[in-house]
Amino acid sequence: MNIINAYQSTKRTFDRDSFEKGHLFEDYIVTLFNQRKFRLLEWRSDKTASNGVYPESCTYPDLEFAFLGRRKHKFAVECKWREKFSGRKIKWAYSKQIDNYLNYQRERNIQVFIAIGIGGEPSNPEKLFITPLDHISMYTEVFESHLIRYKRNPKQRFDDSEQLSLF
Repeated sequence: MNIINAYQSTKRTFDRDSFEKGHLFEDYIVTLFNQRKFRLLEWRSDKTASNGVYPESCTYPDLEFAFLGRRKHKFAVECKWREKFSGRKIKWAYSKQIDNYLNYQRERNIQVFIAIGIGGEPSNPEKLFITPLDHISMYTEVFESHLIRYKRNPKQRFDDSEQLSLF
């Protein structure tokens, strides 16, 4: 007889807290997009079974949008919220995650952006950076000084679908 032990470890609790914070930040990013000019095509949620099995779609960027208007154009956004910079840098992803985002971008010919929120709350970060994946794909950790040219007002909505850029 197979018996499944159902218990809640500290790691599972941490994962749930991290998942909730991630979802709140994703929701915040979605609300920044003007619905008349952008269409949300995909919003992937991370799902993992207790034995560690997860669908391939969990390795893709969190959000996929289309610019609307004369030039329709798809793009994806991976959302990362961190409480603070540690030593003026953050670990934004693991090497395998970066490889997955690069493969997604290449195979689908869809530009991937990384939305990094720092401080405040996931639903209301103090700082927001929107960087093209290609700008930070060679680093698992990134310094604030490396992101500064992609800093934007965290209250400002994405409203221009013709510029084909998020920064």
